[in-house]
Amino acid sequence: MGRLMEESEKLVEEARSALRQLSDLQYELRDYERRRGEILRMYSTGQISKEVFDGLMGELKQKMYPLVRRYFELKAKLRALESQLRLVVTRLSVEAKASESSVYRASFERDQRVRQALSRVGSALEDVQRELRSADVERELRMLDVLLDALPKEEMDVWRSALSEVVEAWSRTRLSYAGRIEEIERRIENLSDSLRELEVRFAVGEFEQGEYEVRKSAIEREIGELQAQLEALQEKLEDLDLIAARCRELLSR
Repeated sequence: MGRLMEESEKLVEEARSALRQLSDLQYELRDYERRRGEILRMYSTGQISKEVFDGLMGELKQKMYPLVRRYFELKAKLRALESQLRLVVTRLSVEAKASESSVYRASFERDQRVRQALSRVGSALEDVQRELRSADVERELRMLDVLLDALPKEEMDVWRSALSEVVEAWSRTRLSYAGRIEEIERRIENLSDSLRELEVRFAVGEFEQGEYEVRKSAIEREIGELQAQLEALQEKLEDLDLIAARCRELLSR
């Protein structure tokens, strides 16, 4: 009994520590991600040359590498802690059931300690699970892009689990991207039909020139906005697919 209580406290402390470390690390990573976004913006608007862009991105990835590596190490630790915490919750639940059936004072006091420990472990488990569920697969793919560029070949086997997990998550998330793209394409097609219908109605004299131009301009503006959204989504999808393909290639070796 005493050993189980000690084990539960130790796991709770380990979980709290790992979560704090991951939270601090996320803050640092977001800072580098903002810098990455600014470099991409400057390059896309022609403010810097390809040579300067490559140099800045290379330097940034080099600085991000130890942080990204630590991120996936902490995530793996949380996965392991989740399993251990689940087991301890089960064992403490069994102890609680056994204690509540006893009428002895000592058993009552033990029951209180067990239930307090069960509450702490259960709370830690929920926090770990919440953190793991909140992982952003798009963000993790971009982090893997940094990791793959510098990861030593002899360490690849150690990282297979992390690569597989992110790639599988991306396969599921990708479906929502495909759905959004199809929806936008459908809306563009419907608007194009409306535009053609408007032109026919104008040709047969249903509208004056002024009203026709106003309606036409509104439809064309909406089509233009949707086209911009579509292109941005397709570009993002292509970019993330490329990183996922690199991960799959490494996993197949």
